[in-house]
Amino acid sequence: MSRKIAREELFKLLFEADMNKVTPLERLEKFLEDGNRRVEISEDEEASNNVEELVLTKTEVEFIKEFAVGIDKHYGTINQEIAEKMNEWSIETVGNVERSLLRFGVYELMYEETGFEIVLNEIIELAKIYGDATSHEFVNGVLAKFVKK
Repeated sequence: MSRKIAREELFKLLFEADMNKVTPLERLEKFLEDGNRRVEISEDEEASNNVEELVLTKTEVEFIKEFAVGIDKHYGTINQEIAEKMNEWSIETVGNVERSLLRFGVYELMYEETGFEIVLNEIIELAKIYGDATSHEFVNGVLAKFVKK
């Protein structure tokens, strides 16, 4: 199992839920209906068909389901905890990428037994890929406050 792939797909699920103003569970249902497929665009510009479709493993799908259900269950508490840690920011004014990553990271730090180093590293890597130039710094700053708790 590639937790890295599962984490990235979970982030996409949370991001899409946030963008479409639906719950993580509602987006999870659509994800499962779509057949758990992962679409990647190849960076090889020479390829005539640069879209590759991969099927997630059963373990990757279980990870996504478990975390999406957990985040949905604790959604209000997670948002409240994030809001308390962001001094001059409100969760509504934070970008969708950052908000989704913070929810993911805070859930894992609060409710899962994953080491904080792993959580921070994985979430920050996703912020570097999907966020803007300073997203990873912002996300790291907020999540670090949960580690110092």
